[in-house]
Amino acid sequence: MIVRSTLAIALISIVVHNRSQPFFKSIIAMTSFTNAPEKKRKYAPDSPFRRNKIVLLGDSITQMSFSAELSGWGTHLADVYQRRCDVYNRGFSGYNSDWFLKYLDTEEGKYDVFDSFTANGIEDGISDVKLVTIFFGANDASCEILNPRHHVPVPRFKTNLKDLAKLCRQNFGDNVRIIFITPPPVHHGSRLEYQVQRYGDKATGDLERNLDLASQYTNAVVETAKELDYPCLNIFKAMQEAIPGDNEEWSVFLSDGLHFSAQGNLFVGNKLKELIDKVYPEIAVTPCPHTAYTGNSSSKSGAALGSEKGVGPWHDEINHLDADTSFETHLDTKKAKA
Repeated sequence: MIVRSTLAIALISIVVHNRSQPFFKSIIAMTSFTNAPEKKRKYAPDSPFRRNKIVLLGDSITQMSFSAELSGWGTHLADVYQRRCDVYNRGFSGYNSDWFLKYLDTEEGKYDVFDSFTANGIEDGISDVKLVTIFFGANDASCEILNPRHHVPVPRFKTNLKDLAKLCRQNFGDNVRIIFITPPPVHHGSRLEYQVQRYGDKATGDLERNLDLASQYTNAVVETAKELDYPCLNIFKAMQEAIPGDNEEWSVFLSDGLHFSAQGNLFVGNKLKELIDKVYPEIAVTPCPHTAYTGNSSSKSGAALGSEKGVGPWHDEINHLDADTSFETHLDTKKAKA
C-alpha cells in the first residue's frame, strides 16, 4: 500500500512539473474532459419533449385548492391536464396582494414563483408556463376598521393586480395567458357561526369580511382584467346566480362562509375549465367523446400545448409485439406537429 501511494505521488509530481510539455498537456486535457460534468440540455419552448406548466397564484383559497378532502379546484384542473401540463400551487394562506408582492421581491419568492419554472428560458415571448391564474381579494377586502392588518384599499389593490400581471409577463413571457379570478361572495350567517365555533365566548359578532366589501373588490378585479384585456372568472356573481333566491342557498358552495366547500371547489373547477375552453382554446383539453375522460388516447389538447396527444404514447397505442416502433411513431408525430 505504501509503495503504491509513493508511486502515485511520484506520477502526479512528474505530470505537474512537466505540464507545459505537449505529451503531458494532452493527458491533462483528456482527464479534464472525462471528468467534466455534462451540461444540462435545454429544450426550446416549442419542443415536443417538454411538459407544460400552469401556475396558480393567490391566498388561502388557492393554497387549499389542492385539498383532496375538499375536492380542490386546483386538483380538478390537474385532473383535466394530466400528462399535458403540471399544475403548480403558489397560494399563500392569509396573504393579501401587498404581502404576495413583497414575497416576490425577495430572492426566495422570485425563485419559488418565477425562476423555478423557466429553467428552459423564454423565446419569442413563450415559456413552459402556458397559463397563470391570479386569485386575490378575499383578504384585501377585509374591513379597514375591524381588520386593518389585512385590508388593502381598492386603488392599491387594483395597482397590485396590474403589477402581478406585469411580473408574470416579464418572467413567463409576454404571451403567457392570464385569468383573473374574483373573490367569492361572503355568507354572513356562516361566517358568524364559524366565528363562534372558533372563538367561543370571545366571538365579537362583527363581520370583518362581508358581502358588500366582497362586491367592491370583485368589481375591482373585473375592471382591472378588462383594462388589461385578460379574461376574468367572476365567481362572486356566478355562485349567487347558480342558486338564486332570498334564502341564500348559494352558501352550500362555502365551508365557512368564505372558503370553498367540496361543492364549491367542483363548481369553480368546472367554471374555470369552461372559461379556458372559451377564451384559450389553443390550450384547452377536449375529453374523450365516449367516456368524457381527459386522460386517454381519445382526448385531445390544443395546438399551443405542443401535441394533442400529451406526454408519452397512451397504453392502447403501444404494440406489445413491437413497442420500439410504437414509441418511435409517437415521437415522430410530435416532432412533425411541433
